Amino acid sequence: MSALEDIRKTLVSTKNGKRTLKHTINKKTCFLPFQTRNPERAKFKNGFTPVLGQFFRNVENAGSDFELNEKSIIQEISNTVGMDEEDRPYFERILESYLFEANSIRIFHPSMYKYIPLSESKESHGEEEIAHYLYDALLERESQELEDIVKLKEKEHVLSRLIQQHMPQLDQTEKKRKYIPTLPFIREIFLEDIHTLLSNKDFFMNHINLFLAYYYFYSSSQFTLKINQFEKMDPASPTPIYYNLDWEASNRSRMAVKTGFKVIMDNARRLLSHVNTLEHLNYLLKTENLNYMELQEQFEALTEAERADRLNDMYAWTCEYSEIVLGNQHEVNRKQDFMESCRQLHNQLSKGLSLETKYRYALAINEIGKTYFLKTRGSLGNILNVTQDFLILLTAVSVKHEKISLKQLFIEFEKRGVYFDRYSKEAIVELFNKLNLIEKKSDSGDAQYVKPIL
Repeated sequence: MSALEDIRKTLVSTKNGKRTLKHTINKKTCFLPFQTRNPERAKFKNGFTPVLGQFFRNVENAGSDFELNEKSIIQEISNTVGMDEEDRPYFERILESYLFEANSIRIFHPSMYKYIPLSESKESHGEEEIAHYLYDALLERESQELEDIVKLKEKEHVLSRLIQQHMPQLDQTEKKRKYIPTLPFIREIFLEDIHTLLSNKDFFMNHINLFLAYYYFYSSSQFTLKINQFEKMDPASPTPIYYNLDWEASNRSRMAVKTGFKVIMDNARRLLSHVNTLEHLNYLLKTENLNYMELQEQFEALTEAERADRLNDMYAWTCEYSEIVLGNQHEVNRKQDFMESCRQLHNQLSKGLSLETKYRYALAINEIGKTYFLKTRGSLGNILNVTQDFLILLTAVSVKHEKISLKQLFIEFEKRGVYFDRYSKEAIVELFNKLNLIEKKSDSGDAQYVKPIL
C-alpha cells in the first residue's frame, strides 16, 4: 500500500458521496498522554496519587480492576492471628488505624502504592495514560530497582509484613508499549534521579509523588517548546524556562515573568497542530514516532528519486486535506524543500483545527502546572513556582551523596529544567544558610559547597 493510500484509509471516509476527514492521532506517533476530550483529561482533584498508583501497577505488571473492602481485609488478617478473643476488637482497631486513613489506604511501605485506585470518573482514562507515559517514555520499562523497593523484606515491621501478606492479590497483566522517549536527555536524568531517590527509602516515599508529577510536567512542556522549533530544536539540552521561589516577591522585570509559564502556554496552544502534522508526515514518509529533525534526517538519506516521490506525496496530501477540510486547495504550492513542505502542511492542518480544540489539548499542561508548579501573582498571572519542599527535592537529587559547589548546584538545577535568575539564587543561598546546608571555604561563590541531604 502506498503512503497516500495508507493515510487516506486511516483518516478519510465517505458518507452520502461526501468525503470527510477525522483528525486522528497516536497511530503513527505517540508523544504525549494528552486528551482532546475534556471529561477524560486528568484534572488532579485527588492530586497525582491516582497516577502514582497506576504507575506502580505498571511496574509490577498488576491489573487495575480491584476493590478494597476495609472490613474484609481487617477480618482476614485478624483471623490469621491467635489471641484471646476479648483482645481481638482492640487488635482490629489497631489494624484499621494502621492500614487506613481518611477513607483511603495508608502508604506505610512502597508495596502499598499499587492499591491506590484511579479516580472514579472519566478522568481515570487521562490518569492511566499519564502513568503509561511515565512508565514507557521516562522509565522506559527499566523497572528493576523499583521492583526491588516494593518487595517484602525480612526486616520489615511485623505488622507491616502481616498486612502485606494478606492484601488482595492483583491480576497479572502487561501493558503494550505505547509511548516513546521524546527527549533522551530528560530520560537520562530521570533514571539518574530515580536511582538517587531509591538510596533513601523514607525520602523516596515522601517525595516520589512530587518527583513523578514534576517529570511529567518537565518532559511534556519541554517537548512542547522543542516541537515548535521545527528542525531547529536542540535535542540535547533543555530550552531555558525560569521559576520564582514561592516565598519571594516578583515583578514584570523578573525572568520568571518574561521567560516562564506564558512561553510554555503560548507554545502549547500550537501543540495539537504539530502533533497532527507529525502524525501525517510519519504516514507519508513511512516512518514512526519521528520529530521534524529526525524526519529531515530520514528524508536526506533517501535517493534523489525517493525524495521527489516523498515531496510529490506531501504536495498531493496537502492539497487533498485542504480540499476536504478547508474547501479549497488554491493556496497550496508545490515545494522543492522538505521543511518548507512540512511547514505548509502544518499551516493547513492548523487552519483545519478549531481554536477551542487546540486550547483544550493545551490544558493538559495547565492542569498539572496549577496543581504543583504555578502560583498566581496578581496582574502578573500564573508564574512557575518552586516551593521549599520542591527545592529540597531538587537539591537532594542534584547533590546526591557528596557535597558539590554552589555554582555546580545551579547547573544541576538547569539540567532538570529549573532556571533561576540572580535574585532567586541569592534567596536560595540565604535559605540554605539558615538550613545549614552551605559549607563555606570563603565568601566567594565558587568556594561555597552544598551539603548532601540524603
